[in-house]
Amino acid sequence: MKRLLVLVGLLLAIAPTAEASEPQNVDVSVTPAGFEAPRAIRAGAVTFRVRSSDPEGAWLGLVQPRVSLQRYLDDLERAMGDDPVEGGKAVLRDAEMLGGVAVAAVPASVTLRVTPGDYYLVDFRDVGKPDLASRVRPVRVVPGHAGSMPRVSTQITLTDGKFLAPRVIEGPVRVVNLSRQHNEAMLMPVRPGTTLADLDAFFTGVGPYPFTGGPTGVVPMTPGRSAILSTTLPSGEYALVTWVYDLRTGKMFAAQGMRSLIAVKG
Repeated sequence: MKRLLVLVGLLLAIAPTAEASEPQNVDVSVTPAGFEAPRAIRAGAVTFRVRSSDPEGAWLGLVQPRVSLQRYLDDLERAMGDDPVEGGKAVLRDAEMLGGVAVAAVPASVTLRVTPGDYYLVDFRDVGKPDLASRVRPVRVVPGHAGSMPRVSTQITLTDGKFLAPRVIEGPVRVVNLSRQHNEAMLMPVRPGTTLADLDAFFTGVGPYPFTGGPTGVVPMTPGRSAILSTTLPSGEYALVTWVYDLRTGKMFAAQGMRSLIAVKG
C-alpha cells in the first residue's frame, strides 16, 4: 500500500495542472489605426482570434527576426514592393515566419505552436506605410505550456508550386508548408461559374477580376511550419490562391498554376 501511495504521488506530481492545459486565446481587433496585442504569451499552442473593421482587412502574422526589426521590415517592404525576389530571399534568410491569419469581412482564427523567445506581430497590410515600425507589436513568449493544438478535419499542403487540398473543406483545417520557401494559403470567394481557366487568365493578366470578396487564410509561413485555420466563412465556392512570388522564377506562384477551387461547407 505504501508503494502504491508513493506511485500515486509521483503521478500527481508530473501530471499537467488544470491551468497548464487551458487553451490560450488572444483576441485582436484591427482598425485603420492599427491593433493592440498582449506583450507576453505562454509557450505551447496559442490561438489568435482576429477581426477587422479596416475596409482593407488584416493580414496578421507572427514573426521572429534573426536580424534587427528595422532590417526585417526593410526586407519585407522590398519583398512586397518592387524587389520581390531579392527582398523575398532576404525575408527567408532573416526571419522565422510562424504564420498567422488574414481576415476580410468575416472574423477568423489561427492556432500556432510557439516556443520561448521574442517575436513580433505584423499586419502585412501595413507594409508600405510610413509608420510601419510603430504599428508592429512585440510579443514575448515565456516558458509554460498552453495546451494542445485543436483537432482538424482536413489539411491543405503547400508544395513547390502546387496546393494539395481536398475538393471540400469543413471545420478547422491544418495548413502545412512543405515547400522550399515561405508561402501562404488564401481563400477568396469567386463569381458563380468561375473555372480554373478564369483564375489563370486573371493571374496572367488577360482576364477579369474573378473574386467577390477579400482573402481569408493563413499568411506566409517559413518552410516546415504549420498552422490551424478556423473560420465561419459562408458556404460556397472559393479560390485557394497565394500572392507570394516564386523566388526561383521571379513570377507569382498563382501565375504559374498554384491555384485551386474549393467548396467551403459552413
